Amino acid sequence: MEKVNLKFHASKEVVEQVTTDKLDEILAKGLFTIIDVRSPQGILSQGSIPGAINIPLEEVKKQIDERNATSESLLNGSGPFLFCCTGGVMSYMAAIHAQENGLPGVHNLESGHSAWIKWKKAQKEGQLI
Repeated sequence: MEKVNLKFHASKEVVEQVTTDKLDEILAKGLFTIIDVRSPQGILSQGSIPGAINIPLEEVKKQIDERNATSESLLNGSGPFLFCCTGGVMSYMAAIHAQENGLPGVHNLESGHSAWIKWKKAQKEGQLI
């Protein structure tokens, strides 16, 4: 039987979630630096959040790990930061990594870009109460 090595990271960190109904206010007021951790191909096929900066997940982790070594990283800012992806899972992993490594003001878009798109569609069609 072949041995399988699994990577598992347990964290006590809890990242504050931003709900889709709050995102328009955040966008209008420019309250957060929004970091989309999807691949460029994912963004091309699924669309993006206006003003979001694309830094794929592995690059985010690398920039966080190296942020004290280089002043050029966007992640050297003071925040707040809002991480997003398609469904909220990859961005939550990035947000936990950021928070564990001392990045201030870390948030995650709850349920991700796809939930925001659904919310916008429902809003446009008058289906929101």
